[in-house]
Amino acid sequence: MPEELQSQARSFGFRPWVRQICRRATLWGLGIVGVLGGVTWLLRDPQSQPLSRAFGALLLYGLLFLGSLAKVWWTAGGPAVVLDADALAYQPLHTFRPRRIPFDSILACAPKAETQSLRLVYEASPGRGREFFLNLGVIEGRTEFLQRLGELLERRGLSAEPELRWSWRRPDFSEAGRP
Repeated sequence: MPEELQSQARSFGFRPWVRQICRRATLWGLGIVGVLGGVTWLLRDPQSQPLSRAFGALLLYGLLFLGSLAKVWWTAGGPAVVLDADALAYQPLHTFRPRRIPFDSILACAPKAETQSLRLVYEASPGRGREFFLNLGVIEGRTEFLQRLGELLERRGLSAEPELRWSWRRPDFSEAGRP
C-alpha cells in the first residue's frame, strides 16, 4: 500500500449512549451493592457462619459486577472500530485489546437482514471461512464508516453488489445458495 493510505487510519468511536448506559447501570449497581453491604452488616451474626458467608459472596459478586461495568465504560471511551490501510480493527466491549480482520482475508461483507449488524465472511485459516457480525448500532458515524470500508475493500479486489447497499464480495467467492 502507498504510504499516504497507511497514514490515513480512521477511527470511529462508540456512540455516546453506550457510556451513558454504563454510567446509569453503575449508579444502580452502587445502590444495590450498598444495600447488600448494609444488609450484610445488619445481619452479621457470629453464630451464623453460612448466612454471613452468603451475604459476603453476594457483596463480592456485586463488586465484580461494578468492576465489569467500569471496564465496559472505560472501553467505550475509545474507538469502536479503526480502519487502516490493511485491516479493520474492532473493539469488543468485554476485551482489553482490539481484534483485527485483514482486508485481504475478507471474502464478503453485507448488512444482515432486519438488524443493525454488518456480516463479514473472512478466511480465518487457509480454506476455512468464518462469519463475524459487527454491531453498527454502537458505532458513531456508521455511514461514513461504511463508505470508507467500501473504498478500502474495493481497493483490495472486492466488488460492490448492486442489488444490496453496503455489500461487497470477492468475484471468485460464492456461498451456498448464491450465484
